[in-house]
Amino acid sequence: MIRLIIALLLVGHCFSPVLAQPQTTPLVGAHSQWPPYVMKDGTGLTDELVGAVFADQGIEFNMQVAPFSRAIRMLEQTKIDLIPALWWTAQRAETILFSDPYFDNQLSVITKNTLAINFTGAASLQHLTISTIRGYGYHDCLQTIKGLTVVQLNDLHACLEQVQKGRVDVALADSWAARYEIMQDSQLAELTILQPVLITRALHIGVHKSHPQAKQIISAFNRGLQNIRRSGEYAQISARYEQTLAIPP
Repeated sequence: MIRLIIALLLVGHCFSPVLAQPQTTPLVGAHSQWPPYVMKDGTGLTDELVGAVFADQGIEFNMQVAPFSRAIRMLEQTKIDLIPALWWTAQRAETILFSDPYFDNQLSVITKNTLAINFTGAASLQHLTISTIRGYGYHDCLQTIKGLTVVQLNDLHACLEQVQKGRVDVALADSWAARYEIMQDSQLAELTILQPVLITRALHIGVHKSHPQAKQIISAFNRGLQNIRRSGEYAQISARYEQTLAIPP
């Protein structure tokens, strides 16, 4: 009987998840530049929050900056471990495991303050022209708006420039990201972020299902996220960015 118990213990040890122990090889994530979430050098809110979550689990996290489409290809080829900032879509969920949500992106409509738009919601966009970021997971929400013309561009700054120059009527962007761009570029000072928020999207990390440790990585992230929320570390990180962007209470 004693030999049987020892054998069972050894088997359980051999098949325990790798990430139950401290991770010696850093996890690597990639995302396009998306201030204030992902800065040019990879720092930003995403790196801080995701890094803190994994650090709670004894796992080091490294961030790379790459065009979003390339980051997705790198994920599919398991050249990276995860996408650290990803919205859930049914199509993505076919091949990607998603974590619990760790942030809410509020997608707002931005226009020139000289353009008179009585904005009350999606119906107010009928027959307008809107610039959006190519490849982002919100285009399905715009397809039902009658007569709306969507112009897809490579990055947020290009979207806002098109509004400033009068080439499109409005842009759709995360309100924090739009606020950051407007604060950084005086030529965008005439732009205004409209209320109410058009779309709210939960932000997750995503790991390709073909990754040999996909489930363990997601589980570790979810545990760490709960811990840093309880400890107050999550609130401290988020509050610093709110203050930097002068987000109204």
